[in-house]
Parts: sequence; structure tokens; C-alpha cells
Amino acid sequence: MADDKPIALVTGANRGLGLETSRQLGKSGMKVLIGSRDLAKGEQAAETLRNEGIDAKVIQLDVSDAASISAANAAILRDYGRLDILVNNAAVLNDLGQQPSAVSEQTLRQNLDVNFIGPYLLTAGFAELLKAAPAGRVLNMGTQVGSFGNLSDPESPIKDDICPAYQSSKIALNSMTALFAKEFESTNVKINSVCPGWVMTDMGHEDLPDYGDAVKPLTPSEAVEKILFLLDSGADVPSGGFFSNGEPVPW
Repeated sequence: MADDKPIALVTGANRGLGLETSRQLGKSGMKVLIGSRDLAKGEQAAETLRNEGIDAKVIQLDVSDAASISAANAAILRDYGRLDILVNNAAVLNDLGQQPSAVSEQTLRQNLDVNFIGPYLLTAGFAELLKAAPAGRVLNMGTQVGSFGNLSDPESPIKDDICPAYQSSKIALNSMTALFAKEFESTNVKINSVCPGWVMTDMGHEDLPDYGDAVKPLTPSEAVEKILFLLDSGADVPSGGFFSNGEPVPW
């Protein structure tokens, strides 16, 4: 049965930034679909949100598996008949500190599968539902360590960060943002990449480099507050950009 509420799908939503994004979208009156590779962990997250008065359901979704993506697409079309917001949040970072020549093929492919190919297939698969929405929104969780501008800027506090497979996959994610923005240009769909900052989650763990005053760690709730403007339904929401802390940043 179709649901009249706006529907938001957040990938990797059973914890951290994905869970907090789901929480804030749910508080705004949306039904949130908790995309989780592990169904049991996803159900725990959904139950946590339901106990807070949020309309939340879990959906099994492994973004590195094309069959899982297709199944999720079919389930959302069947059960709800709409999708208003897609947040491509699920990601892997497992090559911190490695030089490019030391990264294994397996690590490279895993990063590309999860951080780029999965979001690409999800966005493509849900394109028609998003175009049919009154104000379709796609948000890709990027990173400033995947910015060519920061990598080449000798004054950037993060210019020496090295995680080659992760950075390459996130640069590819930014290219996808710009390309889909062209497809969506004549529609109500807005798509953007955003760097949520250095967020204290399982991925943004405490043993990352100390950037001094230039980059301060954020809680998930602090980070989400800075990205929600890109999911607003207003016509003035930008599209095809890369943002951090509410401001455009270099690709």
C-alpha cells in the first residue's frame, strides 16, 4: 500500500551519521527507511527511532551488491510507490596511511563498490521515482580529502592525508554528482555532494591526525545540522555542488 508521507532512504543508517540523518529527517515528518546490510542491526536502529516517535522501517541493503540494490528498489516501489530523498551515506575507509602503490586490488575494488558504484546504481535505479517526487533530493556523502583542490593546495590542513582507494572513490562520487545534476536539470530533483566534516563515528575515529584549530571533530548531530539545508524542499536549494560547513568547496 502506498504511503502518503514523504519517503527518505538513508544507506548505512544503522549507526553514526546515517542514523542521525535518519533521526532528523524523521523528526521533520518523513517516513525513514533505514538501509542496512545487517538486517538485525538495522531493525535495532529502526526500533530506537520508533521509540522516539519517528516513523522508521528497516530495509536490507548492501550497496556493494547489485542484486541487493535491485531488491531494495523493487521493495520500495511495491510498498510505497514513491521516494523523495536518497542519502548515499554508506561508505568504507580501510586504507588510511597507505601509499597508492601499497593498496591491494581487493581494497581498491571494495572502496569503489561501496563508495561509488553502489551510490551510482541506487541513484540511477531510483531516478524515475525521484523525478516524480514534488521535490526529489539526492545527497552524496563526500569528503574534503577527496577534493582535488585540497590535495593540490600546499596551504590545506588536509593536503597530506593519504587513503588512496577511499579518496579515489570519493572523487568518483563527486563526478557522479555533477553528471546526474545535468540529467536532473529540467526536473525538481536536486543532487549534491557534501563533506559532513570530521565526525566522531566508527569511521571518523579518534586516531585520525590532529589538524589543530583548522578542523575540529563534530558529533553526528552537529554534522547533520550543517547538511540538512541540501535536503530542504525549497526551490532555492542548489544542485550539482560540493559543500562543507554550509559553503561550496573546491572539487
